[in-house]
Amino acid sequence: MALTRANVEFLMVARLSPLLAAAGLAVTVLGANADLNGPIARAVRDLGYTVISDVLVADADVAQITDAQISEFLDACELHTLEAILGHLDDVDIKVGPRSEKLSQLATQAERKIKRLLAAMGTAYGYGMATLEAGYITLDFAEHE
Repeated sequence: MALTRANVEFLMVARLSPLLAAAGLAVTVLGANADLNGPIARAVRDLGYTVISDVLVADADVAQITDAQISEFLDACELHTLEAILGHLDDVDIKVGPRSEKLSQLATQAERKIKRLLAAMGTAYGYGMATLEAGYITLDFAEHE
């Protein structure tokens, strides 16, 4: 079964709705969540496919993902969504007299989630790992006696 844009939005909101809401990002799942366009487009490109438009990722863009790649794609979407969330979490700690609010903890939590997800993706899919390439060296000279 091919993924749809609305399916991906539903899964990202299910995984990250508290952080999305805290960052002021939309939590709609109807297939047109503008805040998830960038993360979904980057995840599609991470798996070697292209998107028609970064501004509006369509069902056809997401449908390129094969059944074997769905888990990797969703993890990449989550990673890029967390990066977008982190970019919007600009709250700082507040202290007024005896009362204090530690608003920067959300950014710290998002950073920890990113590190854990990157480690898990590196183990599971080799995400972020260098690839090995083979080649040969040609020596362009003549040997004289």
